[in-house]
Amino acid sequence: MSSNIFSILNTAKLGLLTQQLAIEVTGNNIANVETEGYSRQEVILVSNTPRSISQGQLGTGVRVSGIERVFDQFLFQQILSEGDPTGNFKVRKDVFEQLEILFNENQGRSLNSELSGLFSAFQDLSTNPSGLPERAEVLSRAQSLSAVFNNLGDGLFRIQRNIDAIVSDEVAKINTLVDEIAKLNQAIFANSPGQFSANDLKDQRDKLIKELSEKIDITFVNESDGQVSLTLRNGTPLVLKNLTFNLSTGLNGNNKSFLDVFISNGAGGTINVTSAIQGGELKGYLDMRDLEVPAIKEKLDRLAAGFVQEFNRVHQQGFGVDGSTGVNFFTPLSPTVFTNTLNTGSAQVSVLNASPTTVLVDDFEITFTGATSFTLTNLTTGAASSAITFTAGTTFNLAGGFAVNITGTPAVGDRFKFSVSENAATFIKVSNEVLSNSQKIAAGNSTSGDGGNAGDLAGLQSDLTFNSVTLQSGSGAFTFDEFYNALVSAIGIQSATAQAGVRQQEGVLLQLSNRRESISGVSIDEELINLIQFQQAFNASARMISLVEELFDTIINRI
Repeated sequence: MSSNIFSILNTAKLGLLTQQLAIEVTGNNIANVETEGYSRQEVILVSNTPRSISQGQLGTGVRVSGIERVFDQFLFQQILSEGDPTGNFKVRKDVFEQLEILFNENQGRSLNSELSGLFSAFQDLSTNPSGLPERAEVLSRAQSLSAVFNNLGDGLFRIQRNIDAIVSDEVAKINTLVDEIAKLNQAIFANSPGQFSANDLKDQRDKLIKELSEKIDITFVNESDGQVSLTLRNGTPLVLKNLTFNLSTGLNGNNKSFLDVFISNGAGGTINVTSAIQGGELKGYLDMRDLEVPAIKEKLDRLAAGFVQEFNRVHQQGFGVDGSTGVNFFTPLSPTVFTNTLNTGSAQVSVLNASPTTVLVDDFEITFTGATSFTLTNLTTGAASSAITFTAGTTFNLAGGFAVNITGTPAVGDRFKFSVSENAATFIKVSNEVLSNSQKIAAGNSTSGDGGNAGDLAGLQSDLTFNSVTLQSGSGAFTFDEFYNALVSAIGIQSATAQAGVRQQEGVLLQLSNRRESISGVSIDEELINLIQFQQAFNASARMISLVEELFDTIINRI
């Protein structure tokens, strides 16, 4: 077979159509130069199938083998891997900023100033023990101090409750992203015939996956058919091609009825994955709600409980103007008992404060080892006792100042927590006995009307009452002020650390984003160069068709 005019016309036609498509793709790139997540697309041109002639094979022009997006899979994986620490640090930064505002010592009433004010009021009372204005000032300062404690305790719990509400919102957002990714998987599979990929759909999917990576830790798997699968870092599936495994929430009775996170197991049931979540904003919220804020609240409650106990201890030793003694200045501490929701036995545990002025303000847990025995663990220090035996229904004393009564039959492994410091900051208040009669404020060491005990109460300001975690009456390393200042300083340090983490992650993501733009981003200059090249090629193909037309005219006219 030899060359003919029709083959030339076909070659020119293919060139014209191919360059037209290339111009269209280039125009699409230029139009999406500012589109977030858009990956530059390029036409893949290959030679058309040649035909045989007597002299050998002759090319038949050009064709488009595919339109591919310029995409670096390894770089995308790097961006995803930086997503979950970025989301985590952002959450920590936001919550610690709330905590800093709550504990801000420079705005309004602060705990330090109120402590100093109360001790100063008692110092004034020591110089005029029977003075009514001094006693009124003591009560006013004590109530003001209680109000600040109450506000801090309530504020910390409100932060926890707000975070808990956000956890529910985050789960809903994650489910929305998971569903949309699965739908895009289906659309990509349906719209990717042969070598032509659904590039725009893949860009949309990648954008959603990147957003998801900041909310929860994910592992990304590319499937052979163009779809993707996503799992948690521990392998729990979130998306398997077009299948989704949605998250849900449920109340945790052992964690103040805050929400745990569950995931569908694909068979109608759910799996608790609260502890399996390892990164992202959701992990940040769970950690702040269940670890960081409770740790701060626990120290504040221990400070309040220790303050009440020490203040009452010294106050009970003194005498009021009316001769009264042994009076509590603040409402005494009362133990709170928490029953583990997983207990299977019928045991009930009641705990009383048997030594109000010396009871330990630490947190404790009873773990039953038999029907009449248990071990006692100090959750604050980590110390555990050997087996302790008891008789059901009979009240007995535990070391630390507690009177315990156990009824019913416990099962091995049943657990109960108790503490006198639980919510102490929230509920601290001046005792009704003193509040209703200021004459009962024990300013004297005797009934002679001296101010010695008021001086002793003022002296608590400089007493070394606390060590790092527990109350050590008169033999610790920190005063009340120092213990509180250490708490506030720790919040400031953690906040600064979170802010530094956010800045570092933003820097890393900026570098990765710049690298992505250099590879997948649209360059106007480059696209204009391509546009000129394709335009010239289009013009040349059009000129070839004109030439073929002239050839046909020549042949027809000659015939």
